[in-house]
Amino acid sequence: MRGNGAPSNDPNPRYDDRADDDYDLLDDLADDEWQRSNARQRARQRDYRPRYSKPGRRPAAEREGAFNALLWLLDGATGIVEELRHNDLGLPEDFWVHAVAARKETLMALRAILDDWIDEEHDAPAPPKSEPPKRRGGIDIDF
Repeated sequence: MRGNGAPSNDPNPRYDDRADDDYDLLDDLADDEWQRSNARQRARQRDYRPRYSKPGRRPAAEREGAFNALLWLLDGATGIVEELRHNDLGLPEDFWVHAVAARKETLMALRAILDDWIDEEHDAPAPPKSEPPKRRGGIDIDF
């Protein structure tokens, strides 16, 4: 028998259908459907032991301080934002003064729009209770 469970070294084993004819009666009497064993089942029967030892690696969930790609990306993004906040990017100081003032003005403009929308909501009259539309007349369709 070869190492992989094959009965011989013949790469094209021929299956003899007539050999099973002798056992058909026994299969019918046993009330069990006979199935050929697969390679995994044959390996269990042989008490297979692999030639290599179990690796010393453990899953990340079992190791403290294991690498986490999401935290690594988040840390890198935070570092970039902090660098941009504290770096003048080679631009003059007047630019940054006006950029901060423009940001404040933009926020104040948005606040004015929101306040106006809120005031419109309070001033709007309540919608009248809707009545079902009155029918003016039927439409006759001749077929």
